[in-house]
Amino acid sequence: MKKAVVVLAAVALLAAGCSDESTPESAATPSAGPVAADASAGVAEAQKAVDEYRRPPTWQGPSDPVAIGGLSGKKVTYISVSNSIPVLKYWSDKVTELLQQHAGVQLNVVDAKGSVDEANKGFEQAIAQKADAIVFLALPPSLFQQQITRAKAAGIKVISAQTGIPGKLDAGQDAEVTFDYVKVGEIIGDWVVADSQGTAKGLVISSDDVPASQPQAQGTLNEVKRLCPACDMTMKDVQIPQWETSIGPLFQTTVNSDPTRTYLLPLYDGQALPGLGAIRTAGAGARVKVGAFNATPGIVEQLKDPASGLKLEVGGHNEWWAYACADQIFRVLAGATPIENYHVGLRIFDSTNVAEIQGEDEFAWYGATDYRTEFPALWTKS
Repeated sequence: MKKAVVVLAAVALLAAGCSDESTPESAATPSAGPVAADASAGVAEAQKAVDEYRRPPTWQGPSDPVAIGGLSGKKVTYISVSNSIPVLKYWSDKVTELLQQHAGVQLNVVDAKGSVDEANKGFEQAIAQKADAIVFLALPPSLFQQQITRAKAAGIKVISAQTGIPGKLDAGQDAEVTFDYVKVGEIIGDWVVADSQGTAKGLVISSDDVPASQPQAQGTLNEVKRLCPACDMTMKDVQIPQWETSIGPLFQTTVNSDPTRTYLLPLYDGQALPGLGAIRTAGAGARVKVGAFNATPGIVEQLKDPASGLKLEVGGHNEWWAYACADQIFRVLAGATPIENYHVGLRIFDSTNVAEIQGEDEFAWYGATDYRTEFPALWTKS
């Protein structure tokens, strides 16, 4: 695959075929925990997790303060894979606001427009302008090891963002700030086990050209295997260029040729959309159960329509993540120890709480705002 396609695929991580049921050896995948004692114990454990994540998330952020009083005038280059994606644009705007408001730190946003070459220019620009730190968002760190090495040699701190596994620093970067995609996958696996009462047959649709895909996909597969050894799960890889043309037919084929495989689990809302269309066309909304991650406005509302087949959305709190990103930048600039995992709030949306999805304020759906006070309380001036 050409590099440009790889980077465009990273856009799919946050945007609203070929198949392979094996896991690439190079993929970073989580390992399964202790196997449940028996089937009923596995279902009970899964149901407990589902009940927990249906509730509003609670603060599990850092407790160590960071002195930001001396950071005014610092410069940060922020390389976004594509600010044509609304949530990516929101993040860059919100992080810009937080850094300036609380510490007088300047954020220079570089829109890579889905191009490796443009992202490389962002690194070069940051080095030439003697930036104090570089953040690169939703871009595979493995593509930028040389640039990271050069930036660090110039005394510039480097932070990767939204690559899937909190604390994973395998390309020489100083820090990472991401949703926990392994946990996302585990939550979806818990739902499959609990909802099926330990009898599920399912299909996970990965997208291995997106950095966080394998951690999430393996999180689901390992959790189902751990809690429900009798459940039957398979995985197919449909990469971003084939989403529109391949996922709909894949859903149709699965529904028609294997009607007992009723749990269809595309990783992201952008993957789910063509599949949901195929389910409507087939009139299969009552027979299949689709679950995905993102809880994107305009898609998550389909939980209210039984004909859609959408039964589960796991959402990650986007404003909470912006605060976490600002906090990590402050810590790196101040020479403080980076935070390994911010535990940014995740929540299940399904038939039990779909009534809480009202209006255009997606942040209100999570029922949690304490991060707005908890983070600034850590940002001390002295």
